[in-house]
Amino acid sequence: MPFKKLILPSLLASCSALAAQSDGALSLEFVISETLANNFSYRIAELDPQIAKESLTGQQAAFDTEIFASGNIAESERATTFTQVTGTSSDTRNWRAGARKRLVYGTTVTAQTTLDRRDSDAGVNNFPLSQSADVSVSIRQPLMSGYGKEANTTAIERARAGFHASSASYQQIIQDILAQVERAYWQVARWQEQLELNKSNLTVSKTLLEEARERERVGMVTQIEVLQAEAFQAESKEDIIETTRSLGDAYDRLLALMGSLPQMDFSIAPNQTVQSLPENKYALEEFKEAWELALKSDPSLTAQSAVIDQRKLDKVTARNSSRPNLDLVLSGAISGIDDQHATEAFQNTFDRDGKAWSLGVEFSMPWNSRKEKADMRIADRLLEKEEIRYDEFKQSLYQDVRSA
Repeated sequence: MPFKKLILPSLLASCSALAAQSDGALSLEFVISETLANNFSYRIAELDPQIAKESLTGQQAAFDTEIFASGNIAESERATTFTQVTGTSSDTRNWRAGARKRLVYGTTVTAQTTLDRRDSDAGVNNFPLSQSADVSVSIRQPLMSGYGKEANTTAIERARAGFHASSASYQQIIQDILAQVERAYWQVARWQEQLELNKSNLTVSKTLLEEARERERVGMVTQIEVLQAEAFQAESKEDIIETTRSLGDAYDRLLALMGSLPQMDFSIAPNQTVQSLPENKYALEEFKEAWELALKSDPSLTAQSAVIDQRKLDKVTARNSSRPNLDLVLSGAISGIDDQHATEAFQNTFDRDGKAWSLGVEFSMPWNSRKEKADMRIADRLLEKEEIRYDEFKQSLYQDVRSA
């Protein structure tokens, strides 16, 4: 996917500067790579742009050339009557093949050829077997509803906007997951350091208790000081228990984000550590610069802009549907006949044994067009709704940047 090629390497590169692999510790870069390989939310989101891209391909296929073919065989027999000495029978066969192409301006061009074969023993026929063939071209051009490139490509443009929205949402999910992973990783580091501090306090408490007991033995302190040292030692042990539990919970959250399952090979050992918390050596950007960067790069705004584009295209579709149907239909054909052979009939077609053409118009429209007018009002309201939502996202982003 394009986002994986463009975004992930830069993210991994920035993380590797903060979290290079150290002895016996999981680097942040390694944790991120495992997350991108196994995280369930990421793997699900990765499929959405692929689905949207196939949907775009499906809409573009509406302008692919369509081929068609058909055949028909019919036989009939009729018994004698008072005016006929013998009965009659007929054998009729019809074959048709051609291609149809829809153009972006609404024009539909159809080219086809037909072959008719009729064999009859009716007494009135001097030539019982006849073959006829023709080649024809017809053009249908909408003049009102369905006219123009904009009206005929809205489905493609809407699918393209959907692909952009899906890609932006995918980018947003990547950023959210990576932010969660980084927070979970440094949360593990925090509890690791807290556990080491509590273990150090326990060592100190043991030393203080030994000293207090020795001083009590020689009469330098009272029993109260010994009890205080014992209380400090018990509190240190309790802190270690609570910190160990919190560290385990932090490990669990990190493993969940990494998509770890019991059957997977990768797992964090109970004594596996992560790297220590980094020192803060980074200066904060000015608010104006951060706000401008957020406006340019925030995926939620990009996705919402694509949704607004879809709603605008829906308005185009609704406006086109409200127009009456007025089509210009033009067709022309050349034909040939032969008494015996189909190949000769086709050859005679190009010798133009016969020709025909026609020109006509077709008109229709719903009475009052109530549904079409309602669809236009709905499209207007949906567009207004998404524009308001865009402003809401922008306001939320502003608050996030201010509080960051």
